[in-house]
Amino acid sequence: MKPLIRQGMVLLTGMVLGTGATLGAQSFHQHRQQHAQQQPEAPKTITTPLGLRGDPSLGSSQAPVTIVEFSDFQCPYCKRFHDQVLPSLKADYIDKGLVRFVHKDLPLPFHEFARDAAETARCSADQRQYWSTYRALFQGQECFDCKGIKTLSENAGIPPNKLEICKKAGASRKAVNSNLSEAELQGIRATPSFVIGPSQGDKHTGLLVEGAMPWPQFKALVEEALKKSESS
Repeated sequence: MKPLIRQGMVLLTGMVLGTGATLGAQSFHQHRQQHAQQQPEAPKTITTPLGLRGDPSLGSSQAPVTIVEFSDFQCPYCKRFHDQVLPSLKADYIDKGLVRFVHKDLPLPFHEFARDAAETARCSADQRQYWSTYRALFQGQECFDCKGIKTLSENAGIPPNKLEICKKAGASRKAVNSNLSEAELQGIRATPSFVIGPSQGDKHTGLLVEGAMPWPQFKALVEEALKKSESS
């Protein structure tokens, strides 16, 4: 009888495991199906104005369209935008006076070096080196832990003693905190995020776009914003 009992238990165990595997496979398949069928959320419009005074910018303040970037120097998708989209945006629109580009900091809490990078870049603005530091930080993103934020900023032309003085003064920390509070109030939590709309001086509203998209797709949004600015 014992061999029969043992065989029966093996058979029962196999049935249970088989059923569990089948249910697990079905659950996984349903999850993938639901995810595939999920529709993207409708674009959100920022109607409560963002404040732009004091934030780093590229391009003419008289440009018809302003794009505000919420970014994190340690975010790989932000680096993708920097590498693959910003050069074309700058050449085709910013340098031609059509778009003003404004940076706001949104260092995510799970990125170890993001906050330090944001404050370092802010301090570089005092030396008129913000955008060179911006480029250096994104280019060196994969080596924040081996080279260090300070070394990357020094390579961009920031004297280390002036960087330390700036950080101790606390103005860069306050600027980053201000951007973080603004993002929280607006419900902006993803990086990179962009607010695209007509230029309004030191205030800004517009379409909220999340994620690093390919240049043709981003360009289409810029063209649409320019058309709206012409008709308004």
